[in-house]
Amino acid sequence: MTELSWRRGFKAEANRIAIRVRQKMGLTPICPIDPVLVCERFDIRLLKLSEIDPTTPFLRSESTKFSAVTVPCGPYTAIVHNDSHHPHRQRSNICHELAHCFLGHECTPPLTPDGERARDGSVEAEANFLGGALLLTEEGALHILYRQLVAEAQHIYGISEAMLNYRLKISGAYTRHRRAGAY
Repeated sequence: MTELSWRRGFKAEANRIAIRVRQKMGLTPICPIDPVLVCERFDIRLLKLSEIDPTTPFLRSESTKFSAVTVPCGPYTAIVHNDSHHPHRQRSNICHELAHCFLGHECTPPLTPDGERARDGSVEAEANFLGGALLLTEEGALHILYRQLVAEAQHIYGISEAMLNYRLKISGAYTRHRRAGAY
């Protein structure tokens, strides 16, 4: 997870989106969210890959080639996710796809006509960033530091250690906490 040069105001916009999602769920900015419930609230169908194709090689535990994809499904939007991944990874994958939805990114085929993976790096980077903010807002990151919850934060927020460290750093929580004299 490397930092890119974001369009002006994007990081603040992403945090505002993450907070608005929580508000619509009846949650405060520091509350953890359940991506499955977010999908339900926003009328996005969430489909497990194992239920669509139980024989796909992508369900092997060592396979990281497929995480999730957002697809139009008639009048609905659907997210298909790899339910063989670790639960923290599944939450991250689903939030990444939710981010595409909340940012208004167009659903595009995952492969080119030549069978190559189709990716727009800036679109994916935005979805990565907002996906992380959905899992842990700036306010949540500060809450973790001020309440000294780092040891419990992975469990509380259902995120990996890498995501926790990334969000604590990228959100500016470490810097703000240090400036407040809390270190």
